[in-house]
Amino acid sequence: MSNSKNPKHAPSANTQTKLTYGKRRLFAFACLTIAASLNIQQPAMAASGGARASAAVFDKDGQLKRPTGYREWIFVGAPVTPNDMNDGKAAFPEFHNVYLDPSSWAYWKKHGEFRDGTIITKELVSVGSKSTFSGKGYFEGEYIGLEAMVKDKKRFPDAPGNWAFFRFTIEGSKALKSVAAAQAPKDCSACHQPNAAQDSVFIQHYPVLRAGKAAGRAAAGGF
Repeated sequence: MSNSKNPKHAPSANTQTKLTYGKRRLFAFACLTIAASLNIQQPAMAASGGARASAAVFDKDGQLKRPTGYREWIFVGAPVTPNDMNDGKAAFPEFHNVYLDPSSWAYWKKHGEFRDGTIITKELVSVGSKSTFSGKGYFEGEYIGLEAMVKDKKRFPDAPGNWAFFRFTIEGSKALKSVAAAQAPKDCSACHQPNAAQDSVFIQHYPVLRAGKAAGRAAAGGF
């Protein structure tokens, strides 16, 4: 009996190449499937109002780090109380461009409440022109300040509603600080708590929040 292998049963080099290529394609497809699944699950969690880490980041000293990327959050509104309508002495004569972090928006439109970990930024903008081709009015000028409020029951257990307020600019300067300490309750909470329609937030001035409250899919608009 001959010990040589039967060449009829040995795979050709071409066949081996095809098998290796096929395995590589299968592996690549599996990787893409897993990656796609992970990408779908994360937005789905936010859309369903699931628990997500807060966008508020604090340093070792308990100071809030300046939020970044907030202009891509949910734009809530831009109220203004101009000097012209307040005898030249408005407490807040600038526009307040208000943004809510996406995960807290997802929670709001599901539960109608501000979750623990909510961060709301307020970008201050000067009043610019008071007229345009369509008529007279108040139009935004330049960015002049940045503030934020954070709801955190562990960090601020004694604060009204567990909200703390932060300022990243000082009066008369556009320079942004990298971190900010919480303001004294008398500086902000004393006004927010008794006057805001819900949980220290002036939702009475923000139709986006009123319409989106526990509204689910309809909160996105157009439904």
